[in-house]
Amino acid sequence: MYWYHYTLIGILFVAIIYFSISYIFYQKIFIHFNKKKRKLVDHESDFYKASYDWFVKIPKEDVYIKSYDNLKLHGYFIPSLDKNSDNLAIVIHGYQSQATDMIIIAKLYSDLGFKVLMIDLRGHGQSEGKFTSMGYYEKYDLKKWINFANRNYGATTKILLHGVSMGAAMSMMVSTMNIKNNLKYLVLDSGFTYFSRSLICSLKQKVLSIFIPGVSFWTFILHRFTLKGISPLKAMKKSEVPFLIIQGDKDKPVPLKMAEEIYIQAKTENKRLLVIEGATHAKAFEKDKDLVVNTIIECITEEFKIKKSLLKNM
Repeated sequence: MYWYHYTLIGILFVAIIYFSISYIFYQKIFIHFNKKKRKLVDHESDFYKASYDWFVKIPKEDVYIKSYDNLKLHGYFIPSLDKNSDNLAIVIHGYQSQATDMIIIAKLYSDLGFKVLMIDLRGHGQSEGKFTSMGYYEKYDLKKWINFANRNYGATTKILLHGVSMGAAMSMMVSTMNIKNNLKYLVLDSGFTYFSRSLICSLKQKVLSIFIPGVSFWTFILHRFTLKGISPLKAMKKSEVPFLIIQGDKDKPVPLKMAEEIYIQAKTENKRLLVIEGATHAKAFEKDKDLVVNTIIECITEEFKIKKSLLKNM
């Protein structure tokens, strides 16, 4: 054998090792993400118990849609106490979470007179799905939920999206899609600029970032999307939907600089950035509930014409 034969064999061996390790990472992130059930919200804790008790007792309805690839997606619809309300909040959880983890957020909007739709993302909660795409395909699912809401809850409905982490990312991405212009506001809690950057920030050993191109190779081969395509910041440069960013300054997967980048580069003039000191990823609401709630109310009261009588009881 010539020297270049050994070189080719060496390159092939390294490539096999590289893409094998990349496949393991791909599986862990996109396929086996819910293999070990994580309890992200303790409904028995003092902070969450009152809202969970409220959720158990209130009238609500299990609702379902079919995704573009024929998955059965689940959600909860909570009607407004005001039957004449045209306001709807779609509440969207994050990675490895589920709709019921967002009960405390749903109660906030219900108390403000909104109809509320809490959705389980594909592969999460009661929704079907064998993989997650970290918002890439989920944005199409969210578009279908918005269309479902328009058909079922009124064409004049004014819609607010409140998303956390991946839920915030897909809210940003859907805002530039071809949807009815009744999407009026985005509340974005811990949303990343690009998933690939967030993934690097999440790694304890940064040297493992060399496998990210390999992970993207597998997502493209197996699901027809790349990590580069999960790009909320790109959408926000075009989006004209007003928004509030809620961001903890101790967030590791989504550092504060990402929130600042979204805020600065977003096209809309109607925008606000709320930084919660000491809050880690998606924990701003727990860290300073009063500040978060008051800021949300301040930002949305005019657009959604929230009644003063409801504000007095908050």
